[in-house]
Amino acid sequence: MFSPLSSGPDDVRLVGGSGRCAGTLEMLHGGEWRGVTADRWSLKEAAVVCRQLGCGSAVKSPMSVSGGDETEWGFHIACKGSESAVKECTMLYSSKIRYPVGVVCSDSVRLMDGAGLCSGRLEVKSHQSWTSVCEADFDQKDAEVVCRELSCGTPQILQEPLFGEGEHPFGTKEFQCNDTENRLLTCSTPDREEQNCAPGKAVRLTCSEPDGMRLVEGNSRCAGTVEMFYNGQWRKVVADVWNIEMAASVCKKLDCGSALAATKTKTGRDEPEVGVLISCSRTNAIKCHPIRIRQIDRLAGVICSEFLAQPTISVSTPIRVSRSLQGPEVFRGYSFTITCSTQPQYPGGSFHLRLPWNNRSDSQAAVSHSASFLFPTANDSHQGNYSCVYENQVIFQNDVFQKENQSRFHRWSPGPFNYNFSSESEPHSLIVTDFSWTPFITRMLLVPFLMLITCSFIFLIFNKCGHFFIRGAGQERAAAAVPKESIQLISL
Repeated sequence: MFSPLSSGPDDVRLVGGSGRCAGTLEMLHGGEWRGVTADRWSLKEAAVVCRQLGCGSAVKSPMSVSGGDETEWGFHIACKGSESAVKECTMLYSSKIRYPVGVVCSDSVRLMDGAGLCSGRLEVKSHQSWTSVCEADFDQKDAEVVCRELSCGTPQILQEPLFGEGEHPFGTKEFQCNDTENRLLTCSTPDREEQNCAPGKAVRLTCSEPDGMRLVEGNSRCAGTVEMFYNGQWRKVVADVWNIEMAASVCKKLDCGSALAATKTKTGRDEPEVGVLISCSRTNAIKCHPIRIRQIDRLAGVICSEFLAQPTISVSTPIRVSRSLQGPEVFRGYSFTITCSTQPQYPGGSFHLRLPWNNRSDSQAAVSHSASFLFPTANDSHQGNYSCVYENQVIFQNDVFQKENQSRFHRWSPGPFNYNFSSESEPHSLIVTDFSWTPFITRMLLVPFLMLITCSFIFLIFNKCGHFFIRGAGQERAAAAVPKESIQLISL
């Protein structure tokens, strides 16, 4: 059923939240309040609700699995996002409410007349009325707070000229944020008696859209449970149609290399949870988009090839090492140590030090996520490029997994999935040179000489001016003693 809402719901409200601008959405229809089901709900519809209620911009639209009467019915609605009231949207059909819609509005900040939810002319609610903000009273730190409050990304354009002037007057607040606040009105805002902002100087801001995908609960940014930023908040991706090809799209989008495995895992939660069903385009490997929300049975996960963090390499010697343009220098005939280390993602593993001669390598087990390789006597053969390779076999707990060669047959293997990962450091160039006593002798003579000059200078200054300090201190003590003697004489 497709029909406009002009003859349907004639009012909206948000109930059960922290105020009139947050809560579960209900619409008045035929004298009765009904809920809205969220199967295809988006922030475009939420923006219309916030606009109708005078509550600023839509920040997020939380959803849950219905715990009410299974016979309760509500609305499916669709909006373009530009409507001034929900009755201007279209009713798709009415049905049983599986996923009640919640709406959270920013009741104090909004971006108007922009190209999307994260761009427009900035307006702030003060004393129950909306006011524009003068660009002279607003800077980059203030913009960071606004974008954060509206669940957008980082500020991209400040003073975009395309959003118009608006109909509201300028306010008298000057915002002084330090970029740690989550709401603009919690920033320091000294008031002024009057506002002298010229026309055309209203703040116009464009924030980036939030990063759409991330991986969590995997000890690495390149492995874990897949989450998508949907309707203003992070939601887990359900694994109903999940496969290795979709996992490859996620790895590529996150710059994590190729997909080693797609995984499916039970939620492990007693309470039902709402996730999002997604689809990834085969024509554009880094484009994934939400289809609808759905109750989670299994979670979608991915393990990408760039799972391990890149190790680091450093050189140390008993004698202070110098550095040339080509790299650190060690002295011929003296010992030096090369240390490999990595971030503490997983215990164990081993380091392999690639040597500059004969493509050889030395190996050691990782202890506290590092390993040290000692070279007792440096010679010309030690000169060249070194690198550290860290290897570790990691076991991932999951119900089933799918690798690339299984995708064409739609096969899944029982978990867990394990893989021997490796990651190599940047090459480190080492120069072997002859030891010279000259800089050490210079340092041994120069430092005592400078200390002697400093002490002599302090002694001369004190010797010349010290009697003034002593005389002044004696006068102060004498002056302090006079009142005491006077008091004693009076008491006699």
